Amino acid sequence: MNPPEGVRAAPDLTVDDPRPFGLELEGYAHLPRMLDKARATLAGTAGPYLFGCPVDHTCMARLGVAPEVVLDLAARHADDGRVLQGLREHGIPPAPEAWFDAVAVEDELQSGTYLRVRSAGELPEEGAGRVFAGAEHGADVDVTLVEVAPGDARAGPPAASAHVWVVQGGQATFFLGTRQARVVRAGEVLRVPAGVAWRIENSGAETLRAVSAGPAQAR
Repeated sequence: MNPPEGVRAAPDLTVDDPRPFGLELEGYAHLPRMLDKARATLAGTAGPYLFGCPVDHTCMARLGVAPEVVLDLAARHADDGRVLQGLREHGIPPAPEAWFDAVAVEDELQSGTYLRVRSAGELPEEGAGRVFAGAEHGADVDVTLVEVAPGDARAGPPAASAHVWVVQGGQATFFLGTRQARVVRAGEVLRVPAGVAWRIENSGAETLRAVSAGPAQAR
């Protein structure tokens, strides 16, 4: 089966550069360069220019479209104009409203100012859940994404510092030390003090989903 026409037309970015920053498509900033990278990523010829850099995400945020939409249209169409038509069918705003200075954004990124985003699946499992280790990402806080299935339990050693939990879904019994216990439910926020062991048991019918945050720890 032949690949779609957009993939067949992908540039080889292991040899050439994508179109430069600052180019526009009918007034829409950054689209030419982003589409080069999208097609090359789909074709396996992106080299160091993978689709989804912070400038790409700035563009997509201003357009109000998900990466999957851009990749689908770039794969199906070799002509940028047809991609833009497809984006307009998705309801993107007029070009003046979506415009941004891609060159200035790239300059800002090179200075070290940028959002660092990780999906839950990219985070390593540690202790109660998947951990965004602040010290590894230039932040002063560790954040743990917790999911506990019905009937399961999680436990943690005494923490060096107090940490805060935000319960987002489900409910469970939270045990503090050897004496205290409390049922915690979606919409509640709790503090776990330093120096005390804890555990949670999900005796409910739904998965417990929570976020735990505390000072970044050395690893």
